[in-house]
Amino acid sequence: MNRTQKMAWWIVVWTGAGIIAAGIAVLILYFTVGFPKAWAGLSFLGIGGFGGLAPYIFRKDPGPVQVDERDRAIQLKAARAGFAMSYLVFGLLAMGIWMYCRWRDMSAVSIEVLPMIWILGVFTMFLSQSLATLILYGKDKHTAEGESL
Repeated sequence: MNRTQKMAWWIVVWTGAGIIAAGIAVLILYFTVGFPKAWAGLSFLGIGGFGGLAPYIFRKDPGPVQVDERDRAIQLKAARAGFAMSYLVFGLLAMGIWMYCRWRDMSAVSIEVLPMIWILGVFTMFLSQSLATLILYGKDKHTAEGESL
């Protein structure tokens, strides 16, 4: 497993832990104090920030060659997948909020919603990029062994 794969796993684990912890915290707070105070449980998303420590934890691979053309192609495809998923989530959220506001006959959206949309887009980008990296390395491994996809 190379450095890129280790970093991708690190990001997936910490981002997933942050999302799960935030979801549980929001549920618990909802049943104890109700909304809007339950949104404070989203602060557990900060756990996902530990994923940003991956470049400092995993040292560069030993040897003269750190990455080759295949690694660069995988990183490029994964980055494109991450940004595409982030854009898709942002678009779905924007249209969902628009439909909700029309259904509730609201003429304005609270500015408190905007940071949540941005944070969800960032989490989506990093998580989907890491997952795409792991999937692409897995497909490349099966192809190299002569197995069909």
